[in-house]
Amino acid sequence: MKEIRVGLVGFGMIGKMHTLAYRSLVLSAKEPRVTPRLVALLRSQLSTGGTQATSSGFELVTTDPVQFYAQRPDAVDICTPNDLHFNQVKEALSAGAAVYCEKPLGLNYPESIALAELAQQSKAITQVAYTMRYSPGIRQMKKLLEDGLIGKVLHFRGFTYHASYLDQARPMSWRLRFDRSGGGAFQDLGIHLADLVLYLLGNVGRLHAEMRTFITQRPAAPGRLSMETVDVDDWMQCLVELSGGGTGTLEVSRQAAGSGETTRLEVYGSKGALIYSNEKPETASFYDVSQKEWHTSELVSGVPAGERPIAETWPDKKFSQGDMLNRHLAEIHDFLLNVVEGRPSHVDFRAAARAQEIVEAAYHSARQGGAWENLPLKA
Repeated sequence: MKEIRVGLVGFGMIGKMHTLAYRSLVLSAKEPRVTPRLVALLRSQLSTGGTQATSSGFELVTTDPVQFYAQRPDAVDICTPNDLHFNQVKEALSAGAAVYCEKPLGLNYPESIALAELAQQSKAITQVAYTMRYSPGIRQMKKLLEDGLIGKVLHFRGFTYHASYLDQARPMSWRLRFDRSGGGAFQDLGIHLADLVLYLLGNVGRLHAEMRTFITQRPAAPGRLSMETVDVDDWMQCLVELSGGGTGTLEVSRQAAGSGETTRLEVYGSKGALIYSNEKPETASFYDVSQKEWHTSELVSGVPAGERPIAETWPDKKFSQGDMLNRHLAEIHDFLLNVVEGRPSHVDFRAAARAQEIVEAAYHSARQGGAWENLPLKA
């Protein structure tokens, strides 16, 4: 197996998720061809979660970027708040590393485009964590759509519901501050749906959106009585028209009572329909108008054009660790194989910028009372 030296930047929830994926890869993969070696962890401070960080298999844990890059990582994984991505990705590219970055790539669309251009100039292998693409059910939908089995796409509906910010007493965090996050529910959750539209259905011609902030004031910090204004969205709905025909809605909420993490995508065509739910991520449902029957897409044969078979990266069922970690593991595995093979990713910085363009257009529209926004956006 080929060894890849990995450096991780950030060790919050998502950094720990990525660490779990790296550590699980060799054991959970059916036929592993790559071994991640965790050579360094770069943190902003060592005072929080210190025991977890030092016990997670990293050869070096440091707050010093010079020390971090002195470990010569082949690949750098960025797991920090959105406003830090731009400079940290630039630094990783300058060091000559392949770069894997959590979504969104940048704080906004201009940052993402700038990073995509830098990556192209450096010829680096890049990838962004749009992990929904790595659900087997989504891959099956992609193949069915490529094969034309549902005919012309007429309309679609996608939604992601969380209840994570329903509690009014939950204090402020970087995700609730626009200057650090670049947006709320749609930046956080909707960007996955935007990427799926591009991946499965094609380019967006225009859209309009509306958004709401239901809890406008929150405690400034845990245990504090002082309040701070929330300036990002709790909910957004977006009406999307595809360049090639077809229309649909995307809806996200971080205040959907009773929802853990619920994502569903429905696509309706002239010859059939496709439905994906993260409750059953390993299959999608396919309705065939000619047979007037629903089928499981598990019977799909073949692989979407240019893709690696998902069986090569998705963990064996006996080693499943739940949908979210399975998706992260599968994409990180694919990224490392891309680094080994020198193979450009389908989820590179350019693809990430296209999804962020949809998000930015939605925010432009919502701030103008739901006005239509044409894509591509003007520079």
